[in-house]
Amino acid sequence: MSPMKQIFRRHSQRIAPPLIALVVLVAATALLSACSSPFAAACSPKGASSAATTSSAVKVVSDSQTQGAYQPNLVTVKVGDSVTWTWEDQGSQHSVSADDGSFESCLQSSGYTFTTTFAKAGTYAYHCSIHPNMKGSVTVTS
Repeated sequence: MSPMKQIFRRHSQRIAPPLIALVVLVAATALLSACSSPFAAACSPKGASSAATTSSAVKVVSDSQTQGAYQPNLVTVKVGDSVTWTWEDQGSQHSVSADDGSFESCLQSSGYTFTTTFAKAGTYAYHCSIHPNMKGSVTVTS
């Protein structure tokens, strides 16, 4: 074996284990921080209203099957009515993010409430920005 190959082999055997450990550490940190707001992308709540009366209430709760759930996940209201989501999950942050971008609560923790008023008839699907199986829908009738 040539001297260059020997040097390369010796150095690569010393460098590979710490390099692999570093890659694993970075990947684990990124995965674990995905549910933590200090590491999440900046977000500004959008579409919130301060309605005097709420026509429908939805709880944001824990669910071992989907990492969270909206209860109920299907709501029907009339044009001009409001829906208020109340965060009750003690263990995880969640969001209420409209699929069409019309409203966004951003990631929030237990105790938070978010209300939006629906001015137009239609169906408004929403989801949690970090839990893809967490979905709901508001149907607005005239």
